[in-house]
Amino acid sequence: MPERESPQVERDRRTIVVAASLLCLALPSVVLLVFDLYAEPDVRRVPLYWLFGSVAVGVGLAFRLVSPYRGLGLVPLAATFWLGVTVYGLYTGHWPGGANGLPLGLIAGALARGLRGQGSVEENYGLMTAVLVGAGLAWAGVVRERPFTLAAYTVLGTASALVVWSWTRLLRPTIELALEPVFAVMYRIRGTGPGLANFPRTGPCLVIANHACWGDPFFLAKYIPRPITPLMTARFFRPGIVGWLTRLFGIIRVPEGTYKKDAPEIREAIAALDRGECVVIFPEGYLRRTEDRPLRRFGQGVWQILKARSQTPVIACWIEGGWGSFTSYQNGPPTKNKRPDFRRPICVSVSEPVAVSDRVLADQLRTRLHLMDLVSAARTHAGLEPLPKFELPADPDEDPPP
Repeated sequence: MPERESPQVERDRRTIVVAASLLCLALPSVVLLVFDLYAEPDVRRVPLYWLFGSVAVGVGLAFRLVSPYRGLGLVPLAATFWLGVTVYGLYTGHWPGGANGLPLGLIAGALARGLRGQGSVEENYGLMTAVLVGAGLAWAGVVRERPFTLAAYTVLGTASALVVWSWTRLLRPTIELALEPVFAVMYRIRGTGPGLANFPRTGPCLVIANHACWGDPFFLAKYIPRPITPLMTARFFRPGIVGWLTRLFGIIRVPEGTYKKDAPEIREAIAALDRGECVVIFPEGYLRRTEDRPLRRFGQGVWQILKARSQTPVIACWIEGGWGSFTSYQNGPPTKNKRPDFRRPICVSVSEPVAVSDRVLADQLRTRLHLMDLVSAARTHAGLEPLPKFELPADPDEDPPP
């Protein structure tokens, strides 16, 4: 299993990425400034104060409005908007500094925040350089005001290719970002707990949580600052757009029913951990069914995963508010006998990462009950009482009391 990087290495990586972002941001602005200073007085149409002011606003919005990973979805959206402004400038000779600076700020801010501690330095640096330097080249073409020259069309073609590339590279966070307004109407999701600040930004980790409704993976993804690889039941793997999305999001297919030994989904989850991904599993194996049993005994699958990769950090979460929602089993199957959700409060409580000891992992049932206790303890971060401690039952084939 790949060794998790030290906190110092992660901090160094973040520093390099942020510095690269600022460097790429500064270079095109210097090019604009030089062109403007050497232009004739009647040709100086570049309001640099609007440029720098709107860049600062864009960076602030990127850091303020969205989660780190989903914020990367701002890059293709802002780049597309900027491309439209560039086309306008090339064919009119008018260069609006604010309209160009705002998407640049969004791009720089989203990259600096979303890529901290993730991926290789070379990949992050290359992505920022391609998008931001592409913007600088197009601005230079606009400032020179040669809309019908070969150079101008070359700049426009290069910029268009970079925008298309940013869409292919960052399609998943863009889709997640586009879905946020929909969930904002349906749910008021808040996150709490020490795990939010101390969530591993790189390396393999395993997120476990209770499962009360279909929306639970989306609630978790709202506050997990990196892409997740969830395990989901086979009913969601259908032809068409849903099937395409499940493949795009790297979702691991779980056959209907309980986990089985040597199941393919277990091997896929272990392989995902080996790739350094954040795997999300709902160890109960299916949705909550009754009011009086908020948590059932976990299946063996989570133990098999941890037994194979014993040093994997485990982040226990509790999702409060999903039971009784439109996609829960309260008063009937999901979406039946219930009104659609509107601004329903949801709380995601996240505990700090922990490692399960080899002594606990030596016994599969003890491991499962231990993990249930961790998920139960996560309730306290939301101001809830933990569930009664789960004891080893006299009959291992029986579920412990709720």
